[in-house]
Amino acid sequence: MKRGILLALMVLMGICVCACGKRGQDNAETDKPAETEKQTADTVSGQASGTDGEIQISHSEAFAMAEGLLKNMTLEEKIGQMFMLHLSQLDETRTLDGNHYKVTPKIRRMLKKYNIGGIYLTSNNIDNARQTKKLVRSLKNCVSGGALYVAVEEEAGGDYSISAQTDVLREADGLTPEHMGREMSDEQVYEKCRKIAQEIAGYGINMNLAPVSDIASAKNNEYARRCLGSELEGVIEQTESFVRGMSDGGLGTTLKYFPGIGNVSGDYRTQLLENTDSLMTLRNINFATYSAGMEAGADAVMMSSVSVSKVTMKKIPAFMSQEIVTNLLREELGFDGVIMTPFLNDLLMTDKYTSGFAAVEAVKAGCDLLVLPEDWKESYEALLAAVNRGDIDEKVINTAVQRILQNKIQRGILVLEQ
Repeated sequence: MKRGILLALMVLMGICVCACGKRGQDNAETDKPAETEKQTADTVSGQASGTDGEIQISHSEAFAMAEGLLKNMTLEEKIGQMFMLHLSQLDETRTLDGNHYKVTPKIRRMLKKYNIGGIYLTSNNIDNARQTKKLVRSLKNCVSGGALYVAVEEEAGGDYSISAQTDVLREADGLTPEHMGREMSDEQVYEKCRKIAQEIAGYGINMNLAPVSDIASAKNNEYARRCLGSELEGVIEQTESFVRGMSDGGLGTTLKYFPGIGNVSGDYRTQLLENTDSLMTLRNINFATYSAGMEAGADAVMMSSVSVSKVTMKKIPAFMSQEIVTNLLREELGFDGVIMTPFLNDLLMTDKYTSGFAAVEAVKAGCDLLVLPEDWKESYEALLAAVNRGDIDEKVINTAVQRILQNKIQRGILVLEQ
């Protein structure tokens, strides 16, 4: 059967059909056994879905396959692909300690109804090895072809790494990225990241929201500990090693936070800080580290929430600026992967902007994936309304979703019949 026919059948049969089981089973109280779940995923995708993280398909072939899927998706399905959410956002019911360790019937329904593109896991979702594997497997089997980003934040050391927050994923040496950049060779960084990625990918997780590709500044010690150094050449080399190691270990990678936090003092997550670097400085220094990560194969770039008014001429977060997202990152640096917003549930965002406004401005600027908007349904409806009234051309949505689907196909996250 020709590939085009197979793609059409796949879309008609599954693009918005949950692979968790029959429609009447949405209210089941327990997850399916592992064997049943795997059979379901294989039937939908036509292939085993255990290849996450491996780039197996060429850029041009993945582009064509994504294009074929996109043509058969509704606007609602496309917009749903542009969200990465936490489990607690899909099911507001919380245990006393705030943990979500399994896929509830409501989570299944929400994933199916909105065609959500990604899930971000934290220590509130990871209890033990068996539970984590079952959770991830269950999540993937709630969408057609297992086509779900399952992401963690793993900076290969330091407090922001999921390995430092759980007993399941544990990196023993205790080094922060700052220490790694100072004390480890490029080869050591590569090997460390490869081993960490292999372990994390072994649980079915397929996307890493790291590394920080910025230059450390003495004005912000906490942030500096998350950077791979303060010297340009060293950060370039370590960023390349980090990305290659994670990728070879089976995880997609995300460079953050473009175009850099800069020499700011204060908490960029709680207030709108100003990066006073000129465009010339950004080009000569910051762009080099991100370009190195892109050339090494980074899948995504996460934008900064810091203002760069010497570029934008107004004080707005970088991720809301078309000059920065599209003109600089997309066009000047030539990045054709997935562009993410920063975490939209940070206090800065929730205090200063509505969820709907932030989502619309981010997409207008050129962002593809919205990460943890505080009120994600408001964001979803705002995007839908913006397209319907003509404020956002549907071609913009199509382009964003094409990039997401293409990356998922290349990474083996979305598995189609060949």
